[in-house]
Amino acid sequence: MADDIKKRKRLSGSQYLKKRLAREKDLVKQKGSLLKFCQQNSQANVINDNDTDDSEENSGNKNIEDLSMGEVDNKKKEHDNESKEEINITEKNSANLNIKDIHDISSRKADFDSENENKKEIAISIISEENIENKKSCNYDEKYTNFKSLDFDDPNKWPSIDDKLRLYLIECGPRQINMETFPINTSGRSFSSFHYFRRLPNGECIKRSWIIYSKSSDSVFCFCCKLFNIGVVSLTTNGNNDWKNISNILNRHETSNSHKKAYQNWKELETRCKRGKTINNINEANLKIETEHWKNVLKRIIELIKTLSSQNLAFRGKSDKLNTSNNGNFLKFIEFLSKFDPVMKEHIRRISSQEIHCHYLGKDIQNKIIQLLTNKIRSRIITALKNAKYYSIILDCTPDINHTEQMTVIVRFVSTTENETTSKIEHVSINEHFIGFIELYNTTGLNMTEVILQKLRELDISLDDMRGQGYDNGANMRGYKSGVQARIRNLNSRAFYVPCNAHSLNLVLNDSANCCLDAVLFFDIIQEMYTFFSASTQRWDVFRKYVKNLTVKPLSATRWSSRIDAIRPIRFQTAEIYDALEEISEDTSLTSVTGVRSRSEAKGIAEKLISFKFLCSLVIWYDLLCEINVTSKLLQSISLNIIESINQINNTKIFLQKYRSDENFEKILTQASYLANELGVQDSFSLNQFRTRRRKTHFDYESRDTPITDPKQNFKINFFHQILDNMLQSINDRFIQLEDHSKLFSFLYNISNVNNYEHLMKCCKDLQLALSSNDGLNSDINSVELCEEINTLQKHLQNENDPKAILQFICENKLIELFPNVYVALRILLTLPVTAASAERSFSKLKIVKNYLRSQISQDRLVGLATISIENQIANDLDIDDLVKDFASAKARKIHF
Repeated sequence: MADDIKKRKRLSGSQYLKKRLAREKDLVKQKGSLLKFCQQNSQANVINDNDTDDSEENSGNKNIEDLSMGEVDNKKKEHDNESKEEINITEKNSANLNIKDIHDISSRKADFDSENENKKEIAISIISEENIENKKSCNYDEKYTNFKSLDFDDPNKWPSIDDKLRLYLIECGPRQINMETFPINTSGRSFSSFHYFRRLPNGECIKRSWIIYSKSSDSVFCFCCKLFNIGVVSLTTNGNNDWKNISNILNRHETSNSHKKAYQNWKELETRCKRGKTINNINEANLKIETEHWKNVLKRIIELIKTLSSQNLAFRGKSDKLNTSNNGNFLKFIEFLSKFDPVMKEHIRRISSQEIHCHYLGKDIQNKIIQLLTNKIRSRIITALKNAKYYSIILDCTPDINHTEQMTVIVRFVSTTENETTSKIEHVSINEHFIGFIELYNTTGLNMTEVILQKLRELDISLDDMRGQGYDNGANMRGYKSGVQARIRNLNSRAFYVPCNAHSLNLVLNDSANCCLDAVLFFDIIQEMYTFFSASTQRWDVFRKYVKNLTVKPLSATRWSSRIDAIRPIRFQTAEIYDALEEISEDTSLTSVTGVRSRSEAKGIAEKLISFKFLCSLVIWYDLLCEINVTSKLLQSISLNIIESINQINNTKIFLQKYRSDENFEKILTQASYLANELGVQDSFSLNQFRTRRRKTHFDYESRDTPITDPKQNFKINFFHQILDNMLQSINDRFIQLEDHSKLFSFLYNISNVNNYEHLMKCCKDLQLALSSNDGLNSDINSVELCEEINTLQKHLQNENDPKAILQFICENKLIELFPNVYVALRILLTLPVTAASAERSFSKLKIVKNYLRSQISQDRLVGLATISIENQIANDLDIDDLVKDFASAKARKIHF
């Protein structure tokens, strides 16, 4: 009983599937096996068709040929496309096989093949839909670029038809060739345009748009059946040229089920193509919308990163999640944009609903975009530098918040701007651009030289084109034997070293401020005054009560204008500051230990303030610092050249020499007396309360030095004269090298007024020698040609001596070919750095970007943020579409842009 139940048990779905697949596999193997033994008498063609019309189409044997067209039509109506003709078996087998039996076998296989074809079409559609998700949206020309060489008029030459070619053929449509006479075959028959039409029983004619003729094979094809590759009939594969029976073949083919199905598929796909509703078009439209969405998202992210970097704002917070507190400026601005911008609103919605997991809001993407912007900015700078050819390098070092030595790299070059339409140079500019920060773990001249040479190699910048070096006055930089400038000049003698003039002038002030005891005490009082008021809010309130305008400022060792900023408030508000100090010192409510100490400090500072010596010192230092501050500001300009720097320094020297006079000293005393009267104190120097020290007399002295007992004269000699003498001497010592460069290039600053030919030739030869390579084989200019060019150029200039203006004149009037040596010499001259102020400005950005709260920032991110912030003008000029494209090609793998 159990066995009977097992036998009657129904098979599972999986078992049925296995049996069906095995059965189908056997049928495929047996496909056409019986027909292998069959051969037609007339053409010995093997009958192996899969559709109902296959046997009919290829049954062009003798029996069929003997039948008239009318008889064939009658048999077709009676038997529904079934033929009863017999075919001859090969002589070897000597047997007859009824073609109806063969057709029955073929019909069963045709049904199976038709089912397989349907499955195949569905599979192809699914695969196409899946593949389309990973394809780019493209226009019509881009899609069909590969088919432009296709001979569309000849179906015999068509390649294997895939989805893309099928759409192309449908959009083009079938093309029927009409000829007066078609080729005649060996039987004396040919194709006729008459077959392009079907004659109906009522006598009307309908055009057969599906018939296409091939010239190369002299045969006809069915356009729709070949398009969808249904069946393996001759009208689909190799074409049919049985012109004797072509009418019968076409009639039977167009009434077959496979042809009707192919025709319907053709017309349906054609309609969908016209309406743009094919699977490809729909998916491409969706893909285009999605691509545009992601492009817009990425544009906003890039612009936000650029804005935060330019404003030196921090990106991240304690959290890296949206809609949480303390998640940083970047995510907060993203949330802010989503409230008003539909693109970001949709993006945030997808993230919140977990539709997407690749959102491009993480810290890694921030770093990649920052690096992308940095590379773009740096690439533009390097391209402009290479176009300019000659450049100078500016270096400076400073410790960051982590006490790591950071070296900044600045390049300086002369660039020209051309008009795109006229190709005329419209503007000549001197540019200084930031390259980056480099961490230094060894600040010796040797290591710094190796680091900078390695950086130049990384940027593909030639050392041979360097014409200037601009550093501060550090021994490791300016050393004549082992400094950076000396080591680089050993490799390239044309890389002239120009010390930073602004640094040098600041060192002049430092030398003067420490040249005597009274000068040191003066600045100590200035700093003490600021420290006293700023150390307590109560004291600061009292200070602001009396001082309404300028507030006291501290001294700074690195800020060049700190001294004048600290002295100016005291110079013009001495009485108000004294009143504030007096109120604090007389405040009896301050009875605590700190209060009493505050009163004591206020009284001590007040007594120093009303000292006539201090008032005279205040007037002197204010006058000196005002003049030097103007020079310092000018020396920090990027466009300043060597001669202008020398002229400004010489003007400062002349001022100091004139200021060191008895007449000016009396004016100083007068101004100090005015301040003393405002304070209500005596306008005279107090007598020295200490015993005058007797100095030891050496054996070669004729007599003892007479000590200066007059306090006024003592102040004049030991303070006033000493400060000015030290300042003048320091200027002469620290600007010697600038004077040497000025002598070498001085004739280029007076081109329009050069009259002495021999002197001009000597200057040109000296310049040629200075601009020669280490081996002396080549030089940037030719001295003889340069001399001749200057003489000729004088006729075109109207008392114009500014090198930049002359270079602008040559470029605007396209005279470079006429004055090539002058053009080169002026570019080199303007390339020489005068100051390293740009390096100091980069340090200001360093302190802002890498502050206490961002002390753990990586070096790459630091350099990237600093580059975007310093070179924000170039960053704003970058094409956002190019940035999106570059980011997508380099980084985007999960999202299609």
